[in-house]
Amino acid sequence: MSDNNMNGKDFLLGAVVGGVIGAITALLLAPKPGEELRSDIKDTVNTVSNRTQEIAGQVSDRSQSLAKNVSERSQVIAKNVSERSQVIAKNVSAQTSELVDKAKELAGTVVTEVKGWKEARDEQKPVQAEAAAEEVDTYK
Repeated sequence: MSDNNMNGKDFLLGAVVGGVIGAITALLLAPKPGEELRSDIKDTVNTVSNRTQEIAGQVSDRSQSLAKNVSERSQVIAKNVSERSQVIAKNVSAQTSELVDKAKELAGTVVTEVKGWKEARDEQKPVQAEAAAEEVDTYK
């Protein structure tokens, strides 16, 4: 329970106890015969007891209402978070797919360029070999 809820219960309990003690003290100090005094004390205790039950019922009703309200709001917030999370996940997924496609395209381009370089190098090898052979022949 929260501190506010406990403070409210403590206050209510203090008010009831204080009311009972005050009422009994007032009755005891009033000049009345014993039978009438006991009857007044009994009536006062019943009145305070009934009022306490009413207040406790109101507190219970209010607590249930607040709990229901908090529950409903929590569900709405959870739904909003879930919906927003799904939207974000879809956006991330779409962007990731785009980046993967771009990476594949770039990788294909790099592979093609490397193959082109290799082919160009392979084509130059026979030319270089002939040039080297001619150079060797000139020294013979």
